[in-house]
Amino acid sequence: MVPNTMKVYPLYNKNVLYAFIQEGEHDFFEFFNGKWNKGGHAKFTILWILDGKDWKMKRVLSYDHQ
Repeated sequence: MVPNTMKVYPLYNKNVLYAFIQEGEHDFFEFFNGKWNKGGHAKFTILWILDGKDWKMKRVLSYDHQ
């Protein structure tokens, strides 16, 4: 994840947190010839749902790849 790009939007139902949306940007790297090289950059959005006591990713979007 690219520092300082993450935003979180909590979702409530009757004042109870049940999910949140996480947005940000991330860089991609590839290991080639013994070193890590930056390969690309993109934005992402993740929908997290509370399932009992566990947070689970429900939907993941990665877009605007450069």
